[in-house]
Amino acid sequence: MKRKYILDVEPMADFILRVNFVSGSSMLLDMKPHLDKVRFKRLADEGVWNSAVTNGIFVRFGDVEISHDEILSMAEMGDGAYEQG
Repeated sequence: MKRKYILDVEPMADFILRVNFVSGSSMLLDMKPHLDKVRFKRLADEGVWNSAVTNGIFVRFGDVEISHDEILSMAEMGDGAYEQG
């Protein structure tokens, strides 16, 4: 069984993604700076954006996915993310 890191996700207004971790901490990830990249362009579609789900390891928006490692890397690099606690 694979370890799970993400408890749940919530796509919010203005392309902010709330990520709640199993540790109890949460993060708001601003995806706007990434929407011009080929990989994430489809997230600009409201239907795709609002389809966000997680299996505990990846966040999926249809066929676009982001791993928990990538989310943490985006936060460390200051790429539109900040922790809430």
